[in-house]
Amino acid sequence: MNFRKYLILTISIIFGFILIASIAIIFLASDSGKKAEKIGQAKAEISRKNRGLELLTILQSESQKAASYSAELDSALITKEQLINSKKELTILAQANYINLNLEFRDETPPSENKARRTSMSLSLNSASGGFLSVANFLKAVENSKYAIQLTTMDLNFENSRAFNGNLNGQIFSL
Repeated sequence: MNFRKYLILTISIIFGFILIASIAIIFLASDSGKKAEKIGQAKAEISRKNRGLELLTILQSESQKAASYSAELDSALITKEQLINSKKELTILAQANYINLNLEFRDETPPSENKARRTSMSLSLNSASGGFLSVANFLKAVENSKYAIQLTTMDLNFENSRAFNGNLNGQIFSL
């Protein structure tokens, strides 16, 4: 009987060790799974941050290009101070084309984030000797000037082939 007790005790001890070892293996396996998941998350985070850095580098290089374009765009429109001189300069352009010009500025719409300042204007034209060609040359000169002008209405009356009078309405854009 002693041998039998010894055998049962030995088998019980072996099963106990196997049970403890199984629990330890299960615990370590689940802990390894959690660590593997954390490692995967960390790799994904590092990958996302690397992509962010790549995009930031591209954005910085593009912003340098945009800065040079911004200066060009700013110089494309006149400032509010230059708007005052535009009346004199447009009168000179009209006189060069044998046209008498009376220019009046009216309402002003202040600039917004996406739009330039708009100042409405009314131009009264007349000439005794210019004809249609003078009007066409004047409008071409205005188009080629530094002023961004949008004409909304044009009413011209020709008395004969040379004499005319008329009214133009529109907007001049500035910063």
